[in-house]
Amino acid sequence: MSTATIGSAAHSKSDAIKLTGWTVFSSVTLLVIGAINLINGLTTLEHSGYYTREIVYSNLTFWGWAFLLWGAAQILAGAFTLARHEWAAYLGVGLAATSAMLWFFMIFAAPFAALLGVTVSMLVVAGFTAGMHPDEY
Repeated sequence: MSTATIGSAAHSKSDAIKLTGWTVFSSVTLLVIGAINLINGLTTLEHSGYYTREIVYSNLTFWGWAFLLWGAAQILAGAFTLARHEWAAYLGVGLAATSAMLWFFMIFAAPFAALLGVTVSMLVVAGFTAGMHPDEY
């Protein structure tokens, strides 16, 4: 005789993702990049004189908050993916794909950094999508 799980237990079982090597790589990479963005955001807000030599943007307060929020979103996506929440992996794919596009637009301003940013972002996207549902392949 078999038993069926009804309610929230069945729902949480279907929402949990399997942690493969690619998923862990992508999650940890998002955690590190998110921490770097948080530090950049806080530095921009607290010590805007630090960026006066290589200033690209005119409103450093806006960009400080933008980096702070972007970094927090990346950290949340990485942490919740490690906690096996499927929605966080989708959020991570969206954040990394957007990051790759934004880095691509910086290709003429900072070629090496842009190529590195695009490569890392695409590795995160590939890692999340390759390791999302390994049982289906």
